[in-house]
Amino acid sequence: KESGFHVMHPRDQIVLVITRIYERGMTTTSGGNISVMDENGDMWVTPSAIDKGSLNRDDIIQVKKDGTIVGKHKPSSEYPFHKAIYEIRPDIKAVIHAHPPALVSFSIVRQIPNTNVIPQAKNICGLVGYAPYALPGSEELGEHIANVFKEGHQAVIMENHGTVVGGSNLDDAFQRFETLEFTARAIINGKAIGKVKSLTDSQIAAFEEQIPHLLPEMGKVERTSEGQEKRE
Repeated sequence: KESGFHVMHPRDQIVLVITRIYERGMTTTSGGNISVMDENGDMWVTPSAIDKGSLNRDDIIQVKKDGTIVGKHKPSSEYPFHKAIYEIRPDIKAVIHAHPPALVSFSIVRQIPNTNVIPQAKNICGLVGYAPYALPGSEELGEHIANVFKEGHQAVIMENHGTVVGGSNLDDAFQRFETLEFTARAIINGKAIGKVKSLTDSQIAAFEEQIPHLLPEMGKVERTSEGQEKRE
C-alpha cells in the first residue's frame, strides 16, 4: 500500500520535512536546504534566505531541467551541490542538507559517527563519508561533496559545516538523516558516561537476517509533478 507521503507533490513533501527538521531542533531558521528531483528531471528546492520554520508550498522553487527557475524567491544558494549530486548519482532523487547539532559536533572534530552502535542504524544510514571544507555555496564545495557521493556514500559529514544525505525519495532521505543524527547524539551522550562499545558487523547482519522481508503488494507507481499538483 502506497503511503500518503509519496502521493504528495514535491512542494508539500519539502515543506513537511523541513518543518519537521526545524521543529525537532535539527537546523536553524537560516540553515539547511532540501531538494527533490522529479520524474521530468526538474528539481524542487527550498528558497534562499527564508525562515526555515515558516515555509509554505508557494515558497518552494522549481529549477527546470533546462535551468529555468520558477518561483517567487531565489533557490537556495547551495542548490548547485544538490545538482552536482543528482548528476553524479542518478539513483538519488532527494537530498537533505542541514546543521543538526550532534553531526555538526562530529564535523568540527573531523570524525564520522560509527553507526554500529545500534542494530538498525548501519543499514539505514548506509556508507557515511567526509568532505573537506569549502566556502558554502561555492562550486568547490559542490565538487567535494559530489566526489564523496561518487564513491557510493549515502551521507556526507561536511567539515565545520553540517551534513548532507541522499535518498531514493524524500522519505528515505529523512529517515537516513534522522537516524544518523540520533546515532551521533547517542555516541556523544555515551562518551559522557563511559567508553562507547559498538556492535560487530556480524551481529548487525544477524539482526537484519531475522527481519521478515515481505514482497511488495504492487509495482512502483510513478506520477509526474504536474499530475500530483492536479490531485492536490
